[in-house]
Amino acid sequence: MGARAGLVGRDRETTRLAEALTAASGGDGHLVVATGGLGAGKTALLTTARELAARHGFTVLAARGSYLERDLPFGLVSRLFVCVQPGDDVQHQPRIAAALGQSDSLAEPGPVTLPELHVLHRALARMAAERPVALVVDDAQWADQPSLQWLSTLPHRIEHLPIFALAGIGAGEVCAGPQTLEELLAASTSEIRLDELSFADSRALVENELGPQDDDFIALCRAEAGGNPLLLLNLMRAYTDHVVGLTAPALLPTVNVRLRRLAPHAPDALHALAVLGGEVTLPRVAELIGIEPCELAGTIAALHRMGLLSADGSLVHPLVRNTLREELTITERQDLHAAAARLLTETGASAEAVAEHLVETRPQGEEWATEVLVSAAQRSRTRNRVLDAVRYLRRAMDEPGSAGLLAELGEVESYVDVPAAVDHLGEADPAHPALPGLLALLGEEPQVEPDVIGDPDVLPSTPSEFEPYLRAVGFVRMRGELTAAYARVDRALTVARRWQHRPCVAAALTARSACLRDLGRLVGAESDAREALAVLESCGAVRVSTPVFAALTELSLALLEMGDVEMASAVFEVAPGEVPDLFGAPALLAARGRVRIAAERRKDGVRDLLDCGERLHVRSYDSTSWRLPLGGDHLLAEERLARSIGAVLPLAASLRAQGVLLGVEGIGLLQESVDLLASSGALLERARSHFALGRALHLAGRVKPARAELRVAVDLADDCGVEELAEEIRQELAAGPAGLTESERRVAALAAEGKMNREIAAVLFVQLRTVEIHLTKVYRKLGIDGRDQLAPALRLAG
Repeated sequence: MGARAGLVGRDRETTRLAEALTAASGGDGHLVVATGGLGAGKTALLTTARELAARHGFTVLAARGSYLERDLPFGLVSRLFVCVQPGDDVQHQPRIAAALGQSDSLAEPGPVTLPELHVLHRALARMAAERPVALVVDDAQWADQPSLQWLSTLPHRIEHLPIFALAGIGAGEVCAGPQTLEELLAASTSEIRLDELSFADSRALVENELGPQDDDFIALCRAEAGGNPLLLLNLMRAYTDHVVGLTAPALLPTVNVRLRRLAPHAPDALHALAVLGGEVTLPRVAELIGIEPCELAGTIAALHRMGLLSADGSLVHPLVRNTLREELTITERQDLHAAAARLLTETGASAEAVAEHLVETRPQGEEWATEVLVSAAQRSRTRNRVLDAVRYLRRAMDEPGSAGLLAELGEVESYVDVPAAVDHLGEADPAHPALPGLLALLGEEPQVEPDVIGDPDVLPSTPSEFEPYLRAVGFVRMRGELTAAYARVDRALTVARRWQHRPCVAAALTARSACLRDLGRLVGAESDAREALAVLESCGAVRVSTPVFAALTELSLALLEMGDVEMASAVFEVAPGEVPDLFGAPALLAARGRVRIAAERRKDGVRDLLDCGERLHVRSYDSTSWRLPLGGDHLLAEERLARSIGAVLPLAASLRAQGVLLGVEGIGLLQESVDLLASSGALLERARSHFALGRALHLAGRVKPARAELRVAVDLADDCGVEELAEEIRQELAAGPAGLTESERRVAALAAEGKMNREIAAVLFVQLRTVEIHLTKVYRKLGIDGRDQLAPALRLAG
């Protein structure tokens, strides 16, 4: 039996109620209790039960406990029987007669008598004799004591009658008769506990309000509202464009009235917990709101039963916490945090716990606050919690005795906020050794290019050692030891992430992108370069700076290698047309030149490459690779430079370019290029060199070794995911030196299927000798030795 439209995610509970109704209609009476905390959907479930009972032909008696009438004897009974004539014997029970409006007197308080219970049970039995009865009571915890006693005696009276009774109890709510309520729970046939909604049920509720949503959005909503139906509904109705941190003011009347009923101090306690969090213990909260801990303990237990507090005393639902915090004024919140900070300090709490409250307060004007914040910052730095350290030190600057903290603040800010670090370090110590590196992130570089080189086998232990280490790893990469270079950069990235030093993280990502590009892992290279740019932006680096230029260079080259010339060109839109003379400018110009040439803007591309060379010459420095697209004598200069410094990949590329220009006469250069790259791990460069060598061998008529080189090349290109290059190699394989004729293709296809020569001749209506001649030519053109190699060779040939 499905739940009604307004009741989401309670199909199992609704089915249990339907089964109990069916049993009751057959004379097997049940009393079922449904319990749930605030907003769990108890009332919606009881409404569904009433509708189900009415559809099953039951007479439905329904009422709700009233907090304001909990002292009125038989008040709940009077609302249940308001449309019922219990019988003449009611007149002999003055309190029941008064409750049912059959007497002008008021019902007097006092203990319940057996005759009173008997009258009510007989009235219910007479009704059940005519048709089954469903008795539905919501908020039974607020029922008056006599009515609650009557409810608790029902199970033994209705077990052989067509009567279904359902009592809803709000967990943790105040109650006129706690012991009687426990009797009711103990006597019930079964209890239905309304827990939080499952992920699927949360999705149904959210999509009822907002339409289809993705899993991440549903998970966010469920986390904020804890799977509570009422909170989820209010969250959806308050939703605009974000979920995290959302408040729902419409919840406040419901929450606050329940809290005031619970205890006069309950609103203050919950507001304090909403502001202060779970680390403020019960005695501390009691002291903050001015009551005794023993008095608060019962309230905390009730809030826990209501589903508002977790076992550690913190608010379960972020939505409730945010809403309660928002209800307080800024001054009220600050006062609570200030009081908590003093109290935690006096009771020996950790510096971080106190500092978390101090950062939310106005300046205290006392040196103890400075000491706590500085201590918390130092402890956070040792634990690599840099953002926390920055928050604490910035807050400490507002307290007395903070004049000497400026340099320390700047050093910590250098990890995450470069502009602020430059301001503070420059003011505290203009000669601070960290300033040059920070200024480079802002596009202001010293005149002399740094040349300190570290040890590639010794991981950096401080941020100042990071750039020299990456330069050392760059030499490992230049020598063609790509796997070793990648492993070292990857370890350096782990170190930088542990430090939470964003400039170091970005530098390591850029270096790893270069390694991945060399290795032919182009998707990873693109991803790392994009992440490096995002990290640089997050710490305040400007676009016109060497670190940003380096990341843009790697991103453009990765996209170019992948064949996406349009996207590679778009990378340079963030760089100025006239590139300023920064250390990273030559590499950027070289990359932009290559991309422009690929985009058929050769004139602009050559201008960029020559500009790159001129800038390097002015610095009395040279580098590899920028000359390659220029061809001619530049290739010889590239070869000489690469050999002199032991740069394996540029040398292999230069030899390949020269070999391609020479054709058949360049086979020796192409073979050297292939040999240089054999153990480098540079998959894409290897693919290009094997391809060039295979073409030259084809031109020389050396078909078998040519096809061997081409098969290696196509496998390598496929491994890199460069489809355009792989397709070009397949076309070369298909064509061979002269290509297969149509007749040769037909004969080869039949032979590849396993047919013998005589069978092929019969199918094609040709002479056996003709088949033999065709197959001989096919073997020569495809570079294979026999029939068993035909099928794979034809597949490679397309």
